[in-house]
Amino acid sequence: MIMAGKAVKTLYILGCLPFILIVAIRVCDKLEDYNLLNFSGKNCHESPVSNKNISEIIRSWPDFTAEEHYIITEDGYKLLVERSYANITQKTPLLIVHGMGMNAMGWVYRHNASLAYSLGKLGYDVWMLSYRGSWYSKGHVNLNTNDKKYWNFNLNELGIYDVRSTIKLVKEKTQRKPIYIGYSMGTTGFFIYSSSFPEEAKNSVKAMIGVSSATNFKETTSLTTYTSFWWPMFRKIIYNLWSGEVLPGYSVLLKPLLRFTGGIYTAQYFFNLVFGDNYEQIDASIFPLVSTHLLDIIAVDTYSHYVQVYDTGLFRKFDYGNETNLKVYGSTEPPAYDLSKNQVPVAMISGKNDWLITLASTNHTYSQLHPSVRCGYHVVPFEKWNHIDFLMAKDVKKYFYKYLFYKIKELDKGFCNPT
Repeated sequence: MIMAGKAVKTLYILGCLPFILIVAIRVCDKLEDYNLLNFSGKNCHESPVSNKNISEIIRSWPDFTAEEHYIITEDGYKLLVERSYANITQKTPLLIVHGMGMNAMGWVYRHNASLAYSLGKLGYDVWMLSYRGSWYSKGHVNLNTNDKKYWNFNLNELGIYDVRSTIKLVKEKTQRKPIYIGYSMGTTGFFIYSSSFPEEAKNSVKAMIGVSSATNFKETTSLTTYTSFWWPMFRKIIYNLWSGEVLPGYSVLLKPLLRFTGGIYTAQYFFNLVFGDNYEQIDASIFPLVSTHLLDIIAVDTYSHYVQVYDTGLFRKFDYGNETNLKVYGSTEPPAYDLSKNQVPVAMISGKNDWLITLASTNHTYSQLHPSVRCGYHVVPFEKWNHIDFLMAKDVKKYFYKYLFYKIKELDKGFCNPT
C-alpha cells in the first residue's frame, strides 16, 4: 500500500510539471477573446500581478507600503501576516482573514478592485493573515510539510492559535484594537477564538464583520455535501498520498484549463455547483488568476472538521472518537463552541444565492450571538450573489465594498445598529 501510494504520488507530481512551466498569465477583457494558449487574443495582455507575491503586488500600487510580519504560534507554526497601507488616516487597524483553500492573496490580486487596495485608499491600516498550511505560512519550528504531524490540525487550532496570535500582533504593533473582517473560514476561526477566550477577545478586538459566516451548513445545496459520506475513505487516501494536503498542486493543473473560453466556463460551472450560480458577475479579466493566485492548499482535517459540522449539525470541537475524546476533553463527546459567550460586537454580510453558507445558515449563526453584540445583518441586494462573489464578482465594489465600508465606519465609532 505504501509503495503504491508513493507511485501514485510520483505520477501526480510528474503530471503537474508541464503546467508549472506556464509562467506569464495573460488575461482578456471578454470571455470570447480567450484562446487555447491565451497569447494572441484580442484585448488580451499580461496580468500586472503575474509572478508577483503579495508584498510585490502591494508595492506596485502607487504610494503603498507592504510589510511582512512573521509570528510563531504556541504550537510552533510559522505564519506570515501582511501589512498594507498608503497614507494612514484612520486610527483603527483592520485585520482580514481568508476562507478555506485560499490565502491573503485574495485581498490583493485584483489591483484597484482589491479589498486591501480599496481600504488603503480610504486611509486604513490593513493587516492580512494567511492561515497555517497555506503557501505563505508553511513553516514550523520542528516539522516540514511532508510530515503527517505537520498537517495534524483542524479548525480549532486556526482559532485558538492562528487568529489569537495575529490579533495579539496587530494590537501590539499598532497599540489599538483592530476591527476583524473574516470571510468564510476566517469567521470560523474568529468565533472559535472569541468563544474560547471571551474576555481576551473583548479586550483585543473592537468589532467583527463576518462575511458568509461559517459555523453551520443549514439548508446547504453545495456539491461539497456529497463528499460527506465518502470523506472517511478520502481522508485515509489523502494522508497516505500527501501526508494531509488535499490535492497539492491542483491549482497548477487548472492553469491550462483557465486559458481558454471553454475551460473558463467549465471551471465556472464547477464553482456554481459548489458556491451558487451567477454567470452575470463573471469578471473575465481575473479568471485565469484563480489557479495561480486565488486557490491554495486545503488541510485535510480542517475539511474533516467542516464535514463533522455538516453531519452533526453542531458547531463543536473536533471529534477524535470516544476514546481519544475522553483523554482530550474529559468526555466521549466533543464540547460545543458557545457563540453566546462572544462579547465582541458582530455585523454579518451574506449572499442570497450562496449555496454553501446559506441565509438559513448565517441567520442561525447570528441568532446564537448574545443580543447585545448583534450589530447588523446585511444581505447583498443582488439576487444571484453567491459565496465566491465576495472575492470574484465583477461588481464587487457596488454590492459588497460599499456596505462593508459603511459598516466599518459605524462600528469604528462604537455604534451597534442591529438593522
